[in-house]
Amino acid sequence: MKNDNPEYNSEGRVEEEIEDEEFEDVFPTLFREIKDGEKGILKEEQRTSSGSKQARKFRGHTPGAIDFICRCKSEQEAKEIIDYLLRKGEITEEYANNLKKQLQEKGLEYFGAHRTPGYYERS
Repeated sequence: MKNDNPEYNSEGRVEEEIEDEEFEDVFPTLFREIKDGEKGILKEEQRTSSGSKQARKFRGHTPGAIDFICRCKSEQEAKEIIDYLLRKGEITEEYANNLKKQLQEKGLEYFGAHRTPGYYERS
């Protein structure tokens, strides 16, 4: 409901109520979710100019050793990645030895499914 006498909240901002019809015109999806109690977002509503909601979930994600190992095609390639991360100071020697031991005993598949180029954009 609109009020001719504005009220100020604790932050000094004017609080003004708007009619349901106006709110629905400006924010149709939010209005529907509030009125219907919906918690989910329709799949077609997830798409934006920057990609899907799923792709945005990796925004700012810094890949770690396991992420790089999952991109490898062979155990030899994984060992080279571990050695590289160790040389660059990204992982400790203890962690590198642990990864190599797991790789030798359990294989490349132990670290997760193979991630092809574009994995983070598609996921």
